[in-house]
Amino acid sequence: MSNIHPTAIVDSSAEIADDVTIGPYCTVEAEVRVEAGCRIGAYVTLGERLVLGRRVQVFNYACLGTASQDRKHHGERSHAEIGEDSIVREFVTVNRATQEGGVTQVGRRVLLMAYAHVAHECSVGDGAVLVNAVTLGGEVSVGPGATISGLACVHQFCRVGAHAFIGANSKVTLDIPPFIIADGHPARPYGPNVVGLRREGFTAPEIREIHRIYRALFDRGSKFRNNLDTVLAQFDQSKFAEAIVQFCRSSRRGIARPRPRPALNEGGSESREEIESQALWV
Repeated sequence: MSNIHPTAIVDSSAEIADDVTIGPYCTVEAEVRVEAGCRIGAYVTLGERLVLGRRVQVFNYACLGTASQDRKHHGERSHAEIGEDSIVREFVTVNRATQEGGVTQVGRRVLLMAYAHVAHECSVGDGAVLVNAVTLGGEVSVGPGATISGLACVHQFCRVGAHAFIGANSKVTLDIPPFIIADGHPARPYGPNVVGLRREGFTAPEIREIHRIYRALFDRGSKFRNNLDTVLAQFDQSKFAEAIVQFCRSSRRGIARPRPRPALNEGGSESREEIESQALWV
């Protein structure tokens, strides 16, 4: 039998698995489904039609599946889903979709740290991490294994590629391709996400291959669209090249580019080390 605290308010249409724990002063709204093994802390709100997969842990004061903040939303029946084994920390907010039948999707094994916000129609891939106070605008896509550091903001409709890493306090206004580190205002690529890729089991030759692909992709001697063709020709057997080029060609917002490197000894006192630390494509 479910362990539901007597102060919790649970709608009669909610489906709660037998071994679920729901803490004090929670609100579970209509048509919510909470699957086996979930643990819900105190003062949590589970909004209409939310689905929590198996073994999701939700900490105190989180608000999940609540109505979209998009002004176009006028009560359409939409959803939000959080995949199995995900962890949702304190004060996280996840809004359900705006459109009729739409869904805000958080994948499996995702970690949403305290105060993170996932807006309407967002998609967060399996194993992604949103650090404290990350904000995703509406219809943002975050790829599997990506990490977005604390206080970073991602503009509506932007995409963060698989296994990318976004630095703290960054402002993401263009698509960030897979496998790289991006940082700044606006966020720009700085090189392969070496540490993250190693942790995910990528081999040293694979990381070197990704580095070579990006050097070709961001070659300033040719137009970007031509570089895409060059990458496919030079790395025709590479699954990474195919994934990167496909990501870039499907972009609606545009692709973030590395910051141009200033010439040495031309205006300013930056050392060679300081300049070369700005971009790792050289």
